[in-house]
Amino acid sequence: MGVLIGIVGKPSAGKTTFLNAIAGTNAKTADYPFTTIKPNTGVGHVSIQCVCKELNVTCSPRTGYCLDGIRYIPVKLIDVAGLVPGAHEGRGMGNQFLSDLAEADSLIHVVDCSGSLSPDGEEIEPGSHDPIEDVKFLEDEIAFWMTGILKKGWDRIVRKAQSQKLPIEEVIAERLSGLKIKRDHVELAFRSEKLKHLEKDKAIKWKEEDLVILCREIQRIGKPMVIAANKIDRPTAPRFFEKLKESLPNVIPMSALAELALQRFKEQGKVEYDPLNGNIRIVGSLKKKEEETIRKIEENILEKYGSTGVYQVLNLVAFQLLDMIAVYPVADVTHFTDQDDNVLPDVFLVPKGTTSKEFAAYIHQDLANNFIHAIDARTHRRISDKHELQHRDIIKIVAAV
Repeated sequence: MGVLIGIVGKPSAGKTTFLNAIAGTNAKTADYPFTTIKPNTGVGHVSIQCVCKELNVTCSPRTGYCLDGIRYIPVKLIDVAGLVPGAHEGRGMGNQFLSDLAEADSLIHVVDCSGSLSPDGEEIEPGSHDPIEDVKFLEDEIAFWMTGILKKGWDRIVRKAQSQKLPIEEVIAERLSGLKIKRDHVELAFRSEKLKHLEKDKAIKWKEEDLVILCREIQRIGKPMVIAANKIDRPTAPRFFEKLKESLPNVIPMSALAELALQRFKEQGKVEYDPLNGNIRIVGSLKKKEEETIRKIEENILEKYGSTGVYQVLNLVAFQLLDMIAVYPVADVTHFTDQDDNVLPDVFLVPKGTTSKEFAAYIHQDLANNFIHAIDARTHRRISDKHELQHRDIIKIVAAV
């Protein structure tokens, strides 16, 4: 479970409700700022069409679960304290917030799409605040935070790089390595039109605003972000949602509170509910208020948007922003089992382009160190160490161990 996704946003936007809905946690929520002080963590699940139906077998998942041919794969989530303008200077819970984000691979920005919160997360007249401003300020805060890290000793670092003839990309990546920024992230950032004016051999002359632009691009690539347009069922939300979609990529309509309510009804045996397609069927006894809640969710969310958006947000992060694929390791290519005869017990999320030998290291480093070849369980064909795996591959690793 190597993927870590950060849940970010200003206070009271619904970050913790999102975590509770997707991960089944019971973290504290309230309608006042900074309910979350220490970060909450949980395990959510991304979903794929499982190979079990294709193979006519029944899965025995070791982690996650398989339901009606849909495999749910665990990913780790961290919900950090609400971010307010000036966080990079320590305002609010700023410094702690940013430190908690360092290990995140990607970010889910939960935005109050109804425009009913001030920049500091206080309740105001619905529709009186433009949520696009929340997106801008959060991107600013992360860029300023990263710039602050780069600025410390910048002249000394650049001079040292020049004397040792090190590429500036390597220097920047090393400086930001604590934030899980890699050299290829930096190299991709430099290809942006916004950075065409920067001369790499004159980094000593770059201005602070140049570093800010650079850090924006590095964040966009190294910590990609999806906008979860929360509270989509409120009357003022649809017009803001359309504005967000027109201005920004990766915007998903969402109601974390509705998803949480439906999950709890499901746990209580009152409804059958499929979060991927938004299907609800009442199977238990409901009070009048509960019936009204379900009717409103169906009318205001599911009929308009097809789902509450919670699972769709997580899937977009994993399979589009992070460009992951899911691969099943097996020991027996005939029965698709491990050494204990468990059927398809594991499935790993790995970056697209992962080779069979690199995949072996995800299972155990000894398998990679002693790698001989791999076998495609569908075709029984032998594949080399440099063979790039595909989404939903089933692979046996053969090693001299």
